[in-house]
Amino acid sequence: MVRLSFAILFCALSSAAFAQDRAGRDTPSDWKVVHYIPFGLWDSVCDERAEDDEIRRRCYLRYVEVYSPRPNFLATFAFVYPEDGQSIVEFGFEQGTRYGDQGVRVTRNEEAVGTVDSDCLRSSPCQLTGRDAQALLEQFAAGDALVQDFRDRNGKAWRLEWNLSRFGEALEDYRKVSRQRGLLD
Repeated sequence: MVRLSFAILFCALSSAAFAQDRAGRDTPSDWKVVHYIPFGLWDSVCDERAEDDEIRRRCYLRYVEVYSPRPNFLATFAFVYPEDGQSIVEFGFEQGTRYGDQGVRVTRNEEAVGTVDSDCLRSSPCQLTGRDAQALLEQFAAGDALVQDFRDRNGKAWRLEWNLSRFGEALEDYRKVSRQRGLLD
C-alpha cells in the first residue's frame, strides 16, 4: 500500500491560503477543520471533506518550524497521523540536510532518553511505523525537548530544540479524537 505522505500537507501549510481543488481549479481548500487545539508547539487537528458521497476524515498532530526565512527558506516538520488503525510518525526536512552523530534525540533534563534511527534520517520524509513509532511517541511524551543537530545543504550548522512539555497532552487528545472518528484502533 502506498503511504500518503504528510509532506503534501506540509507543502500546503507553507503555501498561500488558496490551493487547487480536486479538479485543478484554484479555490480555497475544501478541507473543513472540525477539531483544533494547540498544545504549546504541537497542534492536534482533525479535518474532513466530502469525496464521492462520503466524508473523508483526517486527524493528526503537527509541528512545523521555519528556521530560515526567505530568501533562504528552510523548514522542518513532524507529523503524527493514523494509517490502518496505527499511528505513524513522520519527519520532513530539507534536501541536503546532514544530521550529526546524535541526529534527532529526545531529552529529559538535557540527557538523551531516545533517538530517531539515523537510517531513517537519510531521506525525507522519514517515517516510523509500528513499534518504532509507538516507542518514539512514548519517549516524546516523557521528554522535555526534541533536539536536532544538523547542517543544511549549504553547510551551515543548526540546532533546533522543540519543547515537548505539552506533547503528552497533545498525544492524548489526538488519540481520543482519532478513535472517536474510527481512525485509530
